Amino acid sequence: MFLIRVQDRFCAAHALRFADGSTELQHGHNWRVEVVVACPRLDAAGIGIDFVEVRAALHAVLDGTLDHQNLNEIAGLNSPNPTSERLAQWLAGQLAPQLARAATGAALQSVTVWETRDMAVTFSCC
Repeated sequence: MFLIRVQDRFCAAHALRFADGSTELQHGHNWRVEVVVACPRLDAAGIGIDFVEVRAALHAVLDGTLDHQNLNEIAGLNSPNPTSERLAQWLAGQLAPQLARAATGAALQSVTVWETRDMAVTFSCC
């Protein structure tokens, strides 16, 4: 099994609502995202999925939808909360169809979102 990893970054704000009804102040993060695509086979050129394709798909979602936005206002992320967990899951839903390749069996395996340099969450698609 080959695991292809690509990372990208974006800046966005959010404010979480807690179970007790309190809400934190809106604040921003410099988020880092890593996607992992699993490929059990290689094509005739020896490639499972091209890094360029993975990076383009990830960048399009980050730059086109999330960068410099308030995550509380993004449909699908804002209910119940735009947490790192929900963000990783949401990104997986956006990217999985774009990264599937029948010829090599390529499939999105996981999405990891770093909210800070030292704190991250991984959503596993398997």
